[in-house]
Amino acid sequence: MTTVLALAGAMLAPAAQAGTIHPTVHCVLPAGQGDPSGPQDITVELSPATVAPGGKVHAKVTLGPGPATSPFKLDDVPSTPSIDLVMSGGATGKVTVQGPTVLVDVPAAPAPIVIPPYEGDFFVPANASGPVQFTPVKMNTATVVFGGNYNTPCDVVSGGGVVATVTAQGGGGTEATVSAPSGPVKPSTSVTLSGGGWTPGAAARASLCDAGGGGCDATKVTGSSLKIDASGGLSGAIDLADSWTIADGSYSVQVSDGAKQAKAPLQVKAYVPAGPYELTASPDHGPVGTVITVSGKNYHQDQQLNVVALDANGYTLDDTAVYPSTTTDGTFTTEFTISDPAIAFIHTDEGGVEGTETKVPFTVTTGPGPGEGGTGTQRFTFSVTPGPLSMSQSGAEVNFGTVQLDGSSHDVPGALNPIQVSDARGSAAGWSLTGTLTDFTAAGGGTAVIPAGAVSWTPACAAHADAIGTPTAGAPGALGATPAGLCELPAGGGQVVGGVVDASAGLNLHTPAVIPGGNYAATLTLSLS
Repeated sequence: MTTVLALAGAMLAPAAQAGTIHPTVHCVLPAGQGDPSGPQDITVELSPATVAPGGKVHAKVTLGPGPATSPFKLDDVPSTPSIDLVMSGGATGKVTVQGPTVLVDVPAAPAPIVIPPYEGDFFVPANASGPVQFTPVKMNTATVVFGGNYNTPCDVVSGGGVVATVTAQGGGGTEATVSAPSGPVKPSTSVTLSGGGWTPGAAARASLCDAGGGGCDATKVTGSSLKIDASGGLSGAIDLADSWTIADGSYSVQVSDGAKQAKAPLQVKAYVPAGPYELTASPDHGPVGTVITVSGKNYHQDQQLNVVALDANGYTLDDTAVYPSTTTDGTFTTEFTISDPAIAFIHTDEGGVEGTETKVPFTVTTGPGPGEGGTGTQRFTFSVTPGPLSMSQSGAEVNFGTVQLDGSSHDVPGALNPIQVSDARGSAAGWSLTGTLTDFTAAGGGTAVIPAGAVSWTPACAAHADAIGTPTAGAPGALGATPAGLCELPAGGGQVVGGVVDASAGLNLHTPAVIPGGNYAATLTLSLS
């Protein structure tokens, strides 16, 4: 099954402003590995040299070796770098340049971790006027290691300074606006946004920044229904990441349509339990084999719980454990099988954190004694015929449109045609959906080639309500000849998994600055196994 991607044209960049500083930076390594300080070269190239107020600036960032190290050698670590620049002179505030997610080979200490050069865009304020100086103040690298999300922030503590200057002049267009709720919102929830003055029909993208406008991170927004209508009105909502990713505090939500950008303040505060834990087992008695419902409230949100049985002495019966997660309002419900006659209590705790334990009694009952009562059996039977593992897609072409040559490289957004995977096999096998992409070639036999890695995707997948198993989206990153994961339904480990899963991906095409005009195409092959 294939999808064809097409584009046309690209160009050369105008004059840029660049500089290098040699500051001392202080880094905080993840997982309590330390907080080293040391020198690090920072080079930033900004283009164009002159921009209209509210206009877009392209940045190329090159970082020298810094003090951050890893105790372990790790290969192909998904890494998303960013840098915060403080403005002075013709504008104030802070902007963030975030690069794409790339795979980095991390050496073991004492060798330093070196992030490859990266590029990104930002917008100067709509009220900018005259020369605007940019001073690096903080770098951050977001990584995914062993399934966990980690950040390595490095602050400039001395020896910094202005690294580049851009002049804002001319008349700016209509200023875009965005509004967010004035009251606090919870992580893992949808947040409604609105606004005006946007580019009609353009695609709106959102990220979450710190209160000062820096540290912008698109990964803290896990979904979006934002759209811009024909009159430039913005509507829709964004989905925030969970409370493990977004701590309580003051933030700003940033929206961009590729030509304009605006921010709005946003307060995030996770659910606070209204009282002590309330745990219920229903029923609270029954023989071995009984399936009961365990539910609770007044837990912290987004917590994975340990729900396990205890014997009369309070010892854990490990083979009974299940691991549900709490909702955004601190509640949970799960089924629990009474599998051991020694069960005397049902216990919960928030991931083993001390002080979060609670329990309720359960009585294991027995059947009638010898000579009492009676039994009878009737055997019920039926047959199930397994079905296939299959996929379908809503279209076979993604058109990135036309890129106008103007001397700069471009990032062009797009979206993969929605895909639906149906697993009717009735097995515990699970499945994996991957994609490979050919290089772009020019139509009509031209020799120009754009490497497949110019396209990156951000996968997403969601199971239908009656599916069994939790699908996992692939890691964001560049496409190419090596299969990249779009969506996976892990094997059930003895439990049947299957049903219908929807898969999709946001796309980004990075066009070269210099390339012959014409039509280009590449083929994406999606493989389900």
